[in-house]
Amino acid sequence: MSYLINLFVGIDQLGNVIAGGNPDNTISSRVGYYTEEFYKPEEVPIKWRILRNIIDFTFYPIDGKFHCKEAYFNDTGEDFDEGTSDIAVAALSIIIIISCAAISIFLYLLYALGLVSPKEIDRTQNIKHRLRIAEAKLKGVYTELNPDYALENLLRS
Repeated sequence: MSYLINLFVGIDQLGNVIAGGNPDNTISSRVGYYTEEFYKPEEVPIKWRILRNIIDFTFYPIDGKFHCKEAYFNDTGEDFDEGTSDIAVAALSIIIIISCAAISIFLYLLYALGLVSPKEIDRTQNIKHRLRIAEAKLKGVYTELNPDYALENLLRS
């Protein structure tokens, strides 16, 4: 199953790149960034709110509410493309509308059949997971900056 999830994330990231985004972000996290971080809540342009609503609706059967917000939270600390051009947003909109139309039909069919259900977000668990990832990255940087530390740990194990 993780192979399929990784494949879909890779396709998602490719779609984001085609629309002028960072190759390390998914479309959902990019939209979440623009609706949660880039603008003040009352100033989020309607184009970003519409894209967020389309994506959130599409993935509700498996992710519950706030798919884009959660995707952004899972990518916090990543670089995002600040100031996306209107051409990039148009390309992103086309990708979102076409892919979400197909995906939502499939997911809502599974939801109607009772094969999937919206998950509850465990904020504490998500934060702990992201902290473990951050800790591993920091250890890697520390090891790179201090080769003797890496050698000591290697000899201990």
